[in-house]
Amino acid sequence: MEIVSKTMGENDYTARCGGDQRNAAVLILVPEGDAAEDYDELCARLHNSGLRTATVPVATTTPDADILGLIDALGLGWVHVTGIRAATVVAWQFAAHHFDRTSSLIVLGSGHPAAVTSQDTAIDATCPAIEVGTTIIATSPRELAHAKASGQHIRGDLRIVTTTDTAGAASELGVLATEVVLRSNPW
Repeated sequence: MEIVSKTMGENDYTARCGGDQRNAAVLILVPEGDAAEDYDELCARLHNSGLRTATVPVATTTPDADILGLIDALGLGWVHVTGIRAATVVAWQFAAHHFDRTSSLIVLGSGHPAAVTSQDTAIDATCPAIEVGTTIIATSPRELAHAKASGQHIRGDLRIVTTTDTAGAASELGVLATEVVLRSNPW
């Protein structure tokens, strides 16, 4: 894996990149504080499926313009955007504002930021609708309700996958890898 450090605006980002440069790219946004190398097993699965990866820890307040600048700096054209846990909001925002650079969106955890459920208010009611194929992996009944409420904010194909909280992180990342491969295949 190659480590690439870039500054976008006032923020510094470190991307962990791997896979064949000629292949389709997957941008994996992980929560700030998580080490990118913690996702090497996920990346290895994606590399074995013929995908290129760039794993980037991001804060929940990371501007989507920074992500756009980062993928440009990494030489990535279109990307399959993947958001994990706290980084899902950034993934949703990027996909909503830059659908011209997003091939698909796969998130583990949270539904669309503008979705409202009986238990949750909108995280960001101003987030535009998503116009690409989207997969939401829900690990709890609350996440499942949020995923279902997201349907009205998605203008492309929506796939909702459920797994259990007790499955463990390794199992969740295995499900995530499968869903990324399914979304990235042109069938």
